[in-house]
Amino acid sequence: MIKGSHRRRVAVLLFATMLSGLVHAQTSGSFSGIVTDPSGASIAGASVTITETRTNSERTLTTDSAGRFSANVMQAGTFKIKASATGFRTAEKAGILLEAQASLEINFTLSPSTASESITVEANTVAVETTNASLGQAVHSEQVTDLPLNGRNFVELATLAPGVSTGDQPLDFFSGGASSGSETSIRGSFSLSVAGSRENRTDWLYDGVDDGELTSGALGVVPSIDALQEFNVLTSNYSVEYGTRAGPTVLLNSRSGTNQFHGTLYDFLRNTSLNASSYFSPVNPEYIQNQFGGSIGGPIRKDKAFFFFDYEGTRRACPTHS
Repeated sequence: MIKGSHRRRVAVLLFATMLSGLVHAQTSGSFSGIVTDPSGASIAGASVTITETRTNSERTLTTDSAGRFSANVMQAGTFKIKASATGFRTAEKAGILLEAQASLEINFTLSPSTASESITVEANTVAVETTNASLGQAVHSEQVTDLPLNGRNFVELATLAPGVSTGDQPLDFFSGGASSGSETSIRGSFSLSVAGSRENRTDWLYDGVDDGELTSGALGVVPSIDALQEFNVLTSNYSVEYGTRAGPTVLLNSRSGTNQFHGTLYDFLRNTSLNASSYFSPVNPEYIQNQFGGSIGGPIRKDKAFFFFDYEGTRRACPTHS
């Protein structure tokens, strides 16, 4: 028999599990397009199948009387899209990268055929955005994982977007220096300023959930870079669903498991004995920092359910004082 308090905990857990899928959809993208024949006439009733290549999850649509199709609330990832109709060759476009908040238009021209034929086009690129006028910069998992980062601070990659700077400037109000050890100073290193905006005007959304720390404008929960699929810095002209604060909006998308097992294991050490001495200082100041952790993801049931777990720990030795 389950006690009342346990029932409440189970109910809250189930609700949070269902809610996580809903809020994750708020940082998704969409596909649309039109299917025509070589003369430009629309093909009504054509079948369009959209497949996410990492998990093989599919969505099948049927074109309307104008030959158009639309697929909303699609999770960011890499896709292949196949269009087919009776009496026409099947056409497929693969390697289509869908970023968070992107609205991609993918059109097909099907050639008449009496035999079972198909044409596959490998895109392997980011499709041109034609329906969304927002300005921003998407940073993908390859950049998050491969580019060198001091202290594994992924926020530094946001400076790839024009007009963006990190909030850990020497005279910044929220960055009193690492020696102060204050909560505000520590979180200040995860702040952003866009075109001169105040750091505490930045809105952070982690899988659609507000993750902002209002004092310094940084993150409330800081994910490991191994737990991020991508993040998108929306600098201006973005949708009205955002804009709860006066500055930019940063969308963080967490990584999930796929049909292939994958993971990482790391240990980064910075030690006084390994550091070169400064030209102007005969003695190295004591500095010891160790960042360690790992991640693992994979299928629970192939093509159906997946898992992903990560952990990161940081240990920093405080300088000794005589």
